[in-house]
Amino acid sequence: MKKIVITGAKGLLGEACCRILSDDYDVIPLTRAEVDLADIDGLSCLLSGMEFDFLINTAAMSGLEHCLDEPELAKKVNTDAARVMAEVCHEKGAKMLQVSTDYVLDGRENVVHEECSEPRGSGVYSESKLAAEKQVMDACENSVVGRVSWLFGYGRATFVDQVMNTAHAGECGKYISDKYSVPNFSDFLVPVMGALLESDIKGFVHLTNNSEAESWYSYAGKIIEVAINLGMLNDNLPKIDKNHLDEISFFKEERPRYTAMRPKRLSEELNVEVGNWEEGLRCYLKQKAENSLTNK
Repeated sequence: MKKIVITGAKGLLGEACCRILSDDYDVIPLTRAEVDLADIDGLSCLLSGMEFDFLINTAAMSGLEHCLDEPELAKKVNTDAARVMAEVCHEKGAKMLQVSTDYVLDGRENVVHEECSEPRGSGVYSESKLAAEKQVMDACENSVVGRVSWLFGYGRATFVDQVMNTAHAGECGKYISDKYSVPNFSDFLVPVMGALLESDIKGFVHLTNNSEAESWYSYAGKIIEVAINLGMLNDNLPKIDKNHLDEISFFKEERPRYTAMRPKRLSEELNVEVGNWEEGLRCYLKQKAENSLTNK
């Protein structure tokens, strides 16, 4: 059985990778307890002493304000650590999948981005992830850089859980209406990630389902609609309200406004599709509801 290292194993996407890929691979999960990605020498030593065929790097310092406050740490974790992973993969002849972000894209115009779209770092976080993309490909040409957007899943609480908690409290949520991307269910991404590793595809790939762009406002509305249809929420909730990106005072770092991606290479070269996020949302909320009943 082929061996696969998964960093960020307790994170949102890492948890899904470990759980789903363990059916077909000997999974080696790495968490912060096993290795601190800011310890570049320690990371290199650890990986060099392992035998593996693939590596998926889902780990990142992703809080934008945290990155803004500690740019050197962001560079170590997001850029330098990814480069070291790629260097070790190159030495071992292993294939690497570097998980990147739609935030590296130029979000100033309302256009759907393909893999050939010109990237643009727009802050410390996105610049560190953009630099990682380049350094991974330079260090290990047998790599895939998979850009993801607006994930939800079982690994940790996300926007979906925030919306549900607010609705359960009977409060009128207020959500940004002028920032757009495409939601994705982590469980639907993982099988495609496995297929990418087994394929001959290299370079940049947009890891997303082929859905229309949503704002956080429209996304929240659909979450509530699905929850009502599943009987998880009453249909007499207060209507959600909207606000704008520029009104959020605690956002100190720049955020791109429109980063919806099209998975062109997945459909044309790999001939696969990521499952629709709204179907994933139904699966996720239904499972949450069933777990809630079981735990009572």
